Amino acid sequence: MKHSRDFEFLEHVADLRFMAYGKSLNDCFQNSAKAMFSAISDLKSIDEKDLKRIVLKAEDLEVLLHDFLSELLFLFETEGLLFKKFHVSIDRNKGYRLKAELYGEKFNPKKHEIKTEIKAVTYHEMLIERRNKEWVAEVLCDI
Repeated sequence: MKHSRDFEFLEHVADLRFMAYGKSLNDCFQNSAKAMFSAISDLKSIDEKDLKRIVLKAEDLEVLLHDFLSELLFLFETEGLLFKKFHVSIDRNKGYRLKAELYGEKFNPKKHEIKTEIKAVTYHEMLIERRNKEWVAEVLCDI
């Protein structure tokens, strides 16, 4: 199944739900982050001024994806950082280790509009799996 886009938003009654895709696991994580931040604000309004690096470890991919998106949300909530571009590298060695470089800038109310306030990334219905020749992630966020 081919996708012309990196992610899509799915209908959900009260929360934000999206699916992200990637040719590789790294791409799928990057597109999950891109989906979340494009729900928060308009990516076109964000400049890649600041670089933030993070390293995370987890036993399985669902936990790793949850922790990755939760960490990005935490950086937004505590440091006011909006991200636009993501470089993710995942190694498998006694579980998974993720290294990411995040590019963006501090939130500026004169420049950025907050479209969706995300309270939390949930484990509910979270899924990450390989389908045919691509990776697919499904994520549900509380708003």
